[in-house]
Amino acid sequence: MYFRRNLIAAKARFLVSMKLYFRYPLKMLQVIVDPLIWLTPFYFMSKTFASGSSLQGFQQYSGSSDYMGFLIIGYMITGYVNTAFWSMGFSLKEEMWQGVLESNWSAPVNRINLLISKSLFSFIACTVENIITGIVCYFAFGFTINGRILTFLAYLLPGVVGMLGLGIMICALVLLAKEANAVIDISSSLISGLSGGFFPIKAMPRLFLMLALALPVTYLNDASRAILIGQTSILSLTLEFIIILASMFGFMVAGSFVFNLVERRSRAMGNLSGH
Repeated sequence: MYFRRNLIAAKARFLVSMKLYFRYPLKMLQVIVDPLIWLTPFYFMSKTFASGSSLQGFQQYSGSSDYMGFLIIGYMITGYVNTAFWSMGFSLKEEMWQGVLESNWSAPVNRINLLISKSLFSFIACTVENIITGIVCYFAFGFTINGRILTFLAYLLPGVVGMLGLGIMICALVLLAKEANAVIDISSSLISGLSGGFFPIKAMPRLFLMLALALPVTYLNDASRAILIGQTSILSLTLEFIIILASMFGFMVAGSFVFNLVERRSRAMGNLSGH
């Protein structure tokens, strides 16, 4: 019975997210235009540093001169990071604003199930948007991959689950701070920046490099580039896969523990739905 209740609740939350997404068809235009807006300035900037058809300085750090491929994959992975943080943390804040958080959480279902099921469609939408981004960038910038999609998915799936664990931690912070925008902006920007979303982490000072190597998202970025466009990975791909897999379990356990702790504290203080 408990499993069935959670399944019904997850389905309902998933359908709500899906209906809200398709309620605004202009979103599809944004999916096409966004990569052009964000990546075109980098494309022209790279032309100013190119010597012939190569970027020698960039190649020394990454093992390849495919600068746009590096950026585009980082842009896609960053999309998953932002989805994990915004779809979970900000949806929690929206329920606070609407005054329905406490009533929703009075249902006899798991709270973490409510968080994950609300954001699950966002991850599916992000995947579709990344496919569209790849097609747009193929025509705009000549972006191509080597076809090892299944290998890439084997790394991506546990990486996304690990991001869900991070997202659950963000929800705990939102419950504590009663502020979503600042918490999510700071945390997502730090993680995207330190994990090498848009530049090789080897270019950073030693202190920031050590912080980057402590983030599993760094290895997801790195492994994705090595698999899809043949850039040189920081560690062996096998070791990076083990790190990503371990982080999946670690972040889910840690995220669930922290969230349950904060949620019990908020209930005890009676400020669960305040904002």
